[in-house]
Amino acid sequence: MPQDVSSSTTRLDSKDASGKVVEHEVNPDRLAALRAILVEPKVRLLQQILASPTGALSAVELAARNEITESTIRDHLRDLQNQDPEIVTVLEANTSPVPNGIPRKYYAVTECGVDLLKQVNLYEQIGILYDMYEAAELELPDSDERPVTITNIEKFEHRPSPTWL
Repeated sequence: MPQDVSSSTTRLDSKDASGKVVEHEVNPDRLAALRAILVEPKVRLLQQILASPTGALSAVELAARNEITESTIRDHLRDLQNQDPEIVTVLEANTSPVPNGIPRKYYAVTECGVDLLKQVNLYEQIGILYDMYEAAELELPDSDERPVTITNIEKFEHRPSPTWL
């Protein structure tokens, strides 16, 4: 079920191709949320999270799928998490202690995030990404220095999964 970001609207006037004035009702909060995701790395991260079999990925796994650092990925995800309502939420591994090298935090796209992607026609591509990642041989950044492989992380039996997908 889509979430409304806010019930307030602002009227904007524009001209169509014939020069006729057309009135639009725009929700400024919804517009701000769309601006937050319509940055290429952020929309790609959202799509990659949704394309995963569990619907939640760690920053480490996202770094294996991208050419940006884990730190930059976390910054993007934190920005999406700080939106009102959240576009991304953090899920914790449901065991303690977590084995060495296995991430504790996983990121999931909220219903609001899914709705935003659908609104701008960027949700349909997720199936293609799912197939690509299933076929790809992903490797973690700095894999020689890590105690685990991406396969170990993906097979971690206590990783969280969102209940709303």
